[in-house]
Amino acid sequence: MSQIFLAADLPKAVIMTISLSVLLVLALAGFVFYMWRVQEHEGNVAMEVRDLTNSIGAGVINFLVMGTGHITYASDGFYDIAGYSKEEVKEVFDNSFYMMLESKYTEFFKLQDISKDFKFNEEMEIKTGEGLKWILISGNSVLRKKKFITISAVVVDITEKRKLMDKLALEQERYRLATELSNDVILNYSIYDDTLSISENFRQYYGGATKITGFNKEKVWEKGAVYKDDIEKVAEIMRIIIMKGGNVDTQIRVRNSEIKYVWCRLICMPVRDKYGENKEYIGKLINIDSEKNDLLKAEKRAMTDPLTKAFNKEFTRIKIQEFIDNNPDKKGMLLLVDIDKFKSINDNYGHLMGDNIIIEVVTQVTKAFRSDDIVGRIGGDEFVVFVCNVNNPEDQIKQAQKLHAVLR
Repeated sequence: MSQIFLAADLPKAVIMTISLSVLLVLALAGFVFYMWRVQEHEGNVAMEVRDLTNSIGAGVINFLVMGTGHITYASDGFYDIAGYSKEEVKEVFDNSFYMMLESKYTEFFKLQDISKDFKFNEEMEIKTGEGLKWILISGNSVLRKKKFITISAVVVDITEKRKLMDKLALEQERYRLATELSNDVILNYSIYDDTLSISENFRQYYGGATKITGFNKEKVWEKGAVYKDDIEKVAEIMRIIIMKGGNVDTQIRVRNSEIKYVWCRLICMPVRDKYGENKEYIGKLINIDSEKNDLLKAEKRAMTDPLTKAFNKEFTRIKIQEFIDNNPDKKGMLLLVDIDKFKSINDNYGHLMGDNIIIEVVTQVTKAFRSDDIVGRIGGDEFVVFVCNVNNPEDQIKQAQKLHAVLR
C-alpha cells in the first residue's frame, strides 16, 4: 500500500532545498523570458532601423576602429550605396571599410582619440561600383566586451547634393569674377530683415560696407553715401520696394572711394516666392559718370549760347513756357535788354571788343538775379531776363531798377 507524505513529515532542510530550487527555476524562467523579449524588441528595432534607412537611401555600418576597419555588419542600404554585394565588398576590399574610403579620408578614424564617447558627423568620398560617391557618415564609438572599440554609423548618399553644391559654388565664383571684371556692383536687399548685401567690388569702387543692416529703418542713404539732391529719389525707391513692389530703373549720384559723387544707374527687380509675394530685391549699380557728364555737356551746348553761356533763344522760350505751365497761380516778369549803338562798337573797335562787352553784360546781369530766374540771349545784342515769382507791382519795380543799375 502506497504511502502519502505531507510536507510536515519532511525534514526542514529538504523543504528549504525544494523551495529554493523552485524559486531558482522560476527566476531562471523569468530571466529567459525577459531576455527573449529584449532580444525580440532589439530585433524589431534593428529591423525598423534597417527598413527606415533603406527607404531613404541610407545604410548602417559597424566596423572595427583598429587595423583596416574590418566591417562587422552592414545593412542592405549600405551595400546599395556601395554598388557592391556583400560578397563583392569582401572580394574587392577585403571587407575593409578604410579601403573603401578615398585615400585622404582613411586616416580620419585612426588619428582620432577614439573612446567610448566618440561622436562624429563627416562628409567623405567612398569608392563604389559606380565610381566615387559622396557620403555623410554620422555615428559613435561602441566598446565591445571591454576589449575593442567599433564604430556604429549611419551612411547617407549625398552625391547629388554635393554636385549641386559644387555647381552653386562654381556659379558663385563665376559671378564673383564677372563682377570683378566690370564696374557693376550687384545688390541684394532683403525686405524681411531690412538688410542690403553688396558685392565685394563695392568696397573697391565706393569704399563702403558690403553688408548693411537696418538699411531702410536707419535711412542710410541720408548719411552721405548719396548726393543731397538725390536723397528724396532714393527714399521714393525704398517706398516702391516696400509698398509697391515694382521695378526700379533710375539715375543717382553716389559717393565713391575718392569722396566724389559719380553718376550711377540703379536697376532693381523684385524676387517673388511661389505665392507671388516680394521677398527681396536684386539689382546692380552701374557707373555711368563718364557717359552722363558727356550727355550733360552736350545738353548744355544745345541749350546755351556758345559766346555768353546764357540760355539760347529756343531754350529761353522753353524755360519760360515751363514756368508758366507749372505755376498757373504765380506771376513772372519779362525784361528786354538791347545794347544801344552796338554796331558802332563793332565797327570802331572790332568784333572781339564787341564780344567782350556782350559777355560782360550777361555776366553782370546773371549775377544780379537769382539762380531760378531765366537769362537768355535772343539776338546779336538782345537779351531777356524772366524774373520768376514777382506777384506785386512793388517787386516788379524793384526788379526793373536792379536791371537798370547793372546796365547803367
